[in-house]
Amino acid sequence: MKARFLHLADCHLGYRQYNNTERYDDFARAFLAIIDVAIDQKVDFVILAGDLFDKRSIEALTLNQAMIGLERLKAANIPCIAVEGNHELSYHNEAIGWMQFLANRRLLLLLHPDFEVGEPQLKPYTNRKGSYVDPVPGLRVHGLRYLGSSTATAVEGYAKALEAQPKDDIQYTIFVAHAGVEGVINEQTGGLSHRQWAVLHPYVDYLALGHIHKPFDFDHWIYNPGSPETCSLFEATWPHRGYYLVEVDTERPRAEDEPKHNAQLHANPRRVIHRLDIKTDLLTLPTDLIAYTKEYLQRKARDFGVNKLSDSQRPVVELQLTGVLPFDRSALDLAALELLVQEAFNPLIALVKNFTHSVDFGVEFIEGVSRLELERRVLSELMNRDTRFHTQSEQWVELTLGLKRLALSNASPEAILDELTGQMAGLQTHS
Repeated sequence: MKARFLHLADCHLGYRQYNNTERYDDFARAFLAIIDVAIDQKVDFVILAGDLFDKRSIEALTLNQAMIGLERLKAANIPCIAVEGNHELSYHNEAIGWMQFLANRRLLLLLHPDFEVGEPQLKPYTNRKGSYVDPVPGLRVHGLRYLGSSTATAVEGYAKALEAQPKDDIQYTIFVAHAGVEGVINEQTGGLSHRQWAVLHPYVDYLALGHIHKPFDFDHWIYNPGSPETCSLFEATWPHRGYYLVEVDTERPRAEDEPKHNAQLHANPRRVIHRLDIKTDLLTLPTDLIAYTKEYLQRKARDFGVNKLSDSQRPVVELQLTGVLPFDRSALDLAALELLVQEAFNPLIALVKNFTHSVDFGVEFIEGVSRLELERRVLSELMNRDTRFHTQSEQWVELTLGLKRLALSNASPEAILDELTGQMAGLQTHS
């Protein structure tokens, strides 16, 4: 048995990011570009692992964007097999949600099992309802919508049901779920552990996930394509994301632990996002910060070739200020910095974010050094942050440590004062 399919997720149609119409359209453009790939590649079916929409309540234009893409697939005789994500589940007082509406229009095959006494009932997809479908003879696709904290229990129950289900000459099985894997993104909770997912492994050849926007794959078995468009700026650090093209071949000779498929992750076209960073520590005057930022942005714009971009390719640019701000915060002109971003990049969106802290704020903690060296480094950092001392910071550090040694050796106040007077005279001589 041979087959080819495309796997995508987390399109988030309808997201009007920064309340900007172009960004709203960007999400549709990304979705439609992937649909065109599926048609051009003549795939047998498409897997949509949840969050086609950004929210439960959508406007007519957003629904139209989805229907345009799905109608293209239908016209090409390519079924779209989907599950519901957390962003698009219907409200409790609604008979159906928009994903079910699309299924009723026969634009989606929307999978999810019924549960009886907590156990999933595996039934073929008929009358726009069911837990599995066979889009290609010998290939079966199971689906589970977003269930939140109940996912682990549902997956365990599904594995038991798969064990009991007749094989029906099925040579290859896909399981689609809108759920994550624990540990993929630091500090993000809610995903299942590898051990919890592993109960499906004896019965499933390809685990197709959505929900986490970062792309990943594990053990040639668990796959997540990532978000086609950038829903939050930190996603810009994952440029190679978008969709998987998967070739299935159960007839090819292979080793026992070798997968029956070849899955390739592809990046779709999307709006470019530049995240830039300036450390302000040594920019002691507001005019210094403005001058440095202007030169830095112009250099970066040349490096990125922004003068060659058309209007539809104008980037989103975020400039972050980090480190210590050596001058009074009231003198920090964020509007002037935003204007510099506009002049250098002609961006669709310009964002300037201030993450600096004042001179009197915390000092970086350093591990693995002696107490004396730690004191020396802390003092040196503090002196360098203060415009009054940074030109002679090492001399000030030695003066401070010398006075401490005298105090700890029980030197008299007169001796400490004499030492301080002499050191200060030396500093003034060399200033």
